[in-house]
Amino acid sequence: MAQKLIWKVTVTGRKNSGKSSIVSEAVYSTATPINSKGFVRKKVNIDFMSSEYDIDLLFLEMPYETLNEKFLSKSTFVLLVVDITDMESLQDAREFLSEYSDEMEIFIIATKADMRYASQFWEPEISKLADEYGVVYFIYSNRDDFSGILKEIIGYALTKIYNPGK
Repeated sequence: MAQKLIWKVTVTGRKNSGKSSIVSEAVYSTATPINSKGFVRKKVNIDFMSSEYDIDLLFLEMPYETLNEKFLSKSTFVLLVVDITDMESLQDAREFLSEYSDEMEIFIIATKADMRYASQFWEPEISKLADEYGVVYFIYSNRDDFSGILKEIIGYALTKIYNPGK
């Protein structure tokens, strides 16, 4: 019998960083942004360490500019969205990580990878930031399938929950 879990997933980042596209891709498998106020649910079934899990992922999109601790609390993990064409989004990510990386599980999602020609930063800067705060990062284009990234994130989260030393 599958173990049932409910996880709150907060998606945050600067305006126009791709938060809505990430939520749409994760929940509906389409990059067309949704216009959602409140939680959006995605049901996932996953096998992990010889156990089956039915997970309700409750996505909450929260712009960085209006972020407050009340909305972050009780998040199973945070998807911190940075736009490679906007250097300020990387600076905001550093500020967010310095404040919250010890308190919660955070994953950096660098968006707009298909716009490499217009990037203001790239993998070396993202990797350095992720290493500095001990977080995992992904580079994503909305032309890619997000489901693989989502499965990896769920795997990391399950590992942290059920094997905290890893």
